[in-house]
Amino acid sequence: MTLILLLLLTTPQKCLSYEPDTVALTGTILRHTFPGPPNYESVAKGDQPERVWVLHLAAPMCVSASSDWEKETGVSQVQLVITDDFSQYRKFLGRKVVVSGTLYRAHTGHHHTKVLLTVSDIKNRM
Repeated sequence: MTLILLLLLTTPQKCLSYEPDTVALTGTILRHTFPGPPNYESVAKGDQPERVWVLHLAAPMCVSASSDWEKETGVSQVQLVITDDFSQYRKFLGRKVVVSGTLYRAHTGHHHTKVLLTVSDIKNRM
C-alpha cells in the first residue's frame, strides 16, 4: 500500500495543452469579484468591480508550454470565459461540474487567474 501511494505521489503529472486542443476540467464554479480599472488594486479604493466565474478544480493541474504561452504548474483555479449567453449556465454556480473548452494564459489586467478557459460546454458532474 505504501509503495502504491509513493508511486502515485512521484509519478510525473501529465500536463494539459493550451488552445487549440480541447480539454475537460472538473470542479466547482464560484463567482468572484476582482478590482478592475483604473488601477486593478482595490474596489474599496475606487476600482471598478469585475465579476467573473472561476472554476475551482477538483485537483491541481499543469499546462504544457506552447509557442505562445509558458508552462503553468499547480493550477487550482481557472477563470471561465463564456462567449455565448451565459444565463444558460447560471444553474451551475456553486455546483460540481465538468467544463469543456480551450485553455490560454492570462495576458491582460482583466484576466484574474494564470490560466483561463474559453467555455464550449458545462455539464453536471455525474
